[in-house]
Amino acid sequence: MAFYRRRPRPDAEKCADPTKARASALETLAGQEVSANMLYERLCRRYTEQAAAAAVAEMVQLDYVNDARYAEARAHSLLAARKSRRAAAQSLRQKGLAPAEVAGALEAVYAPEDGGDDPELEAAAALVDSRYRKKLAIGRRDLVVAALQRRGFAYTTIKEAIRRVEEGE
Repeated sequence: MAFYRRRPRPDAEKCADPTKARASALETLAGQEVSANMLYERLCRRYTEQAAAAAVAEMVQLDYVNDARYAEARAHSLLAARKSRRAAAQSLRQKGLAPAEVAGALEAVYAPEDGGDDPELEAAAALVDSRYRKKLAIGRRDLVVAALQRRGFAYTTIKEAIRRVEEGE
């Protein structure tokens, strides 16, 4: 039993049957949720563009593919992975999502809750506490700030996250 994927030869003809493309789309969606653009690109590997587009359109019509739902779920997972709002936006744009869907998902996930703290600040503080506490202890605050800036956090967020971690000691 082979555990690798066999790649089709470049000279192989693509299938034009929309029924087979639909079956492949359902198989893909049974395993994971994907955006419409990702599903289309995946189907275009084996099927013609017309068959892939028809299958994707049917999946969208049946609400099996919903880019707004996918964007919000992906934004939640990126926040749980302690990603900044900028890094999450970049990741969502790379998935081929529309700017309105990206903005809506980020607003829903990264917006401060009533009476609660900013989720991005919480993620930055958790990141400082878990990965950069030793650098702060030896006085290398500059390295911590630079590392968090590379991860896309704003300077005001970084300052507040470092202050929280230092006060918690």
